[in-house]
Amino acid sequence: MSHGVVRVARVDDLSEFGSGLDAWDAVYEQLTPGCFEGGIREIWIDERLEILWEVGSQAVWTVGSNLEGMVSLGLPVASGGAGIYCGVPLDDGAMSFLPGGKEFEIYCRGRMDMVSATVAETLLMEFAAVEAPQVAERMSGQPRVRQQPLHAAKLRRALAEIFRAVELHPKLLQIEASRRAMRDCVLSLVVEALDLNAKRSPWSLHPSAKAWIVRTVREHALNHPDDPLNIADICRLFRISRRSLQYAFEDLTGMGAVHFLRNVRLNAVRREIRRLAFAPAESIASIAARWGFWHMPRFAEYYRGLFGELPSETRGKAVGGTSAVARLLDH
Repeated sequence: MSHGVVRVARVDDLSEFGSGLDAWDAVYEQLTPGCFEGGIREIWIDERLEILWEVGSQAVWTVGSNLEGMVSLGLPVASGGAGIYCGVPLDDGAMSFLPGGKEFEIYCRGRMDMVSATVAETLLMEFAAVEAPQVAERMSGQPRVRQQPLHAAKLRRALAEIFRAVELHPKLLQIEASRRAMRDCVLSLVVEALDLNAKRSPWSLHPSAKAWIVRTVREHALNHPDDPLNIADICRLFRISRRSLQYAFEDLTGMGAVHFLRNVRLNAVRREIRRLAFAPAESIASIAARWGFWHMPRFAEYYRGLFGELPSETRGKAVGGTSAVARLLDH
């Protein structure tokens, strides 16, 4: 990705959220009912430095990874709801750290409002040449969270100011001096955050039992769409008690395991409806059945309850949107 790129996208379908982001490979799933409204603002200040602001009107579960060779610092925006990052609470005073190529999951409760900076390790090492060995050591390891309210506020404020400045004056990114000043501001705060992490006793995110339970059960549900598990099946398969299962899902997602897994499968159906919009040989009922929804009226009720529209409306929007793009390309 070259420098000076600005991407602003309004999103009314979570299936499209994150598409086109070069620094991330992530899947977003809606967990609270209602029509989704949100947006992404992305700036590449340098070809090795991306800042991203994600906003959404619903609670969202995100799983994925960043690019190898990049490190990411993420923060909830002060007005946003608290979240759970890899099993650890993430509130307004916390800062998450993700080494390059590592997998993560984050649950934004209530609504999504997150800002982050993703930096190439090489750029960070060049910037902190004097401290290069120490910085390299601090960039390794596992995802972690640090409670450092003052520094989190400084980085959040700096990223927000950059977004506002570029939105008001997009040509700032074409001016070498202003772009360098923005880059150095972000890099200095990132290095400071890594230094703070080194000076304090480490708080690494050792895979917590609750996070492992939720992650593993979700992955099993996605990998076995034709085998929807009940609570007894899950407890037997993963050798956990019903109480442990319930605590894990309620603490991390705010809902029970059955409710969460149904929403995961509904999101998967939605992705397939959109992907197969031009394959009329595969009916919506067939797609739903492959994901374990055999009672069509109840499926439609669940679907409309979560997404605020019927499955047929989702397919119609996907066909209409693709046709509109085709018409633009023909001109």
